[in-house]
Amino acid sequence: MKKTRVSVIHREHIPGTPGSYDESALECVYTMLKEAVDAVGGLRSVISNGDRVVVRANACWAAKPDSGVAADPRVVEALMKLIREEAAPGELIIADRSSIGADTEEAFEISGVGPAALRGGADRLLPLEKDERITVQIPDARALLSPVHLPKTMLEADTLIYLPKMKVHKLTNITLAMKMNQGSLDWNEAILNHGPDMHQKVIDLLKILHPHLSIIDALWPMQGQGPGSPYPEDLIKDFNVIVAGKDPVAVDTVGATIMGFDAWHEIPMLRGAEVAGLGVADLERIEVIGTPVEKIRRNFRRGDIHLIGLHPKIDAYMGRACDGCLHFTRTGLDVYLANPQSLDEIEKVTFITGRNTAVPDQLDHSPPKRYVFVVGDCAEEHKDKGIFLPGCASTSMHRTFFVGKTSEQILENYTDLQPRGFNLKEES
Repeated sequence: MKKTRVSVIHREHIPGTPGSYDESALECVYTMLKEAVDAVGGLRSVISNGDRVVVRANACWAAKPDSGVAADPRVVEALMKLIREEAAPGELIIADRSSIGADTEEAFEISGVGPAALRGGADRLLPLEKDERITVQIPDARALLSPVHLPKTMLEADTLIYLPKMKVHKLTNITLAMKMNQGSLDWNEAILNHGPDMHQKVIDLLKILHPHLSIIDALWPMQGQGPGSPYPEDLIKDFNVIVAGKDPVAVDTVGATIMGFDAWHEIPMLRGAEVAGLGVADLERIEVIGTPVEKIRRNFRRGDIHLIGLHPKIDAYMGRACDGCLHFTRTGLDVYLANPQSLDEIEKVTFITGRNTAVPDQLDHSPPKRYVFVVGDCAEEHKDKGIFLPGCASTSMHRTFFVGKTSEQILENYTDLQPRGFNLKEES
């Protein structure tokens, strides 16, 4: 039986850090990348002379290089050099769309991804939110049944290369190559299906945007409250691993296994992609070349979207809340929980979310000391109890910095952060 090849390359030591490195670090990472890519066929097997090559490099949001939120600049710069030296692309583009509400140009700059790409030989940086969109009907879709609008540059690329960061994701357990397609959707479409059916959305998108080569940057991966954890202990420094392959499903399966997950049973998008004929998620049918997975595998801490027991000042009435609203609420709260003294100014913050949620008759909403947030369309029946943050899913606390703010200021900020085309529900 012919097996799908995935390479795993590990080094005990790589000089420098993502934010501070020299030529010796670049040479080390360059060698790792060359070993990884050559083991699965080499760049010439996916890039022909004159090809327009689009590299999707993770630029989640504007976080400094050593935060581990975005792709490691050492990997980005070395990969650009490798492509320039090993192949002959007509145009080499670095592209991404940052997290909802973030500015990709700013993320490219602050994360170091943009400058590293240009130093390495990229022709230009492309924030995908500024690219022309083409309407696409995904065949045999399960989540994205309506037409979606995808970036023209990606659809028309001769070669697609994905460079995800190895991270735990609170909503999907992992965010690796396949999940990068979430960032191909426009803001208003990305927010849809941002809950229990996120795995199916990722599978649907892979039917249209299927990278020719996927390379996981696991030099400084992230566990716990990813994809943008504010907790220092969630950053795993000097893990020093590169994973590569032509089948993104197989690459993600090996990546998930390295992270300590049972890829088939814990990551629905992987087994779903195999069932849909999009790749291989069965480890028995994957040939791992290079460093044995058992040598480097570790149990990455899982993410947590629940709101129970977070802090004495935080109450939650969750009812039948779905993962989407819980995820966005927890994402914003983690910023405060990572710095507990930031909650010193308030006495209580209460969250109501989910359908048919039972809550007390009297809840005290009196900013700036006490706040009540009603999160998501399902909880609309309680909107008169505090600040109503509509949406399905509601972006909730994601970049909604509420401490010390009035209700009016919070609502104005929430409205400004909504994805383009996302209409806040009108008051009845």
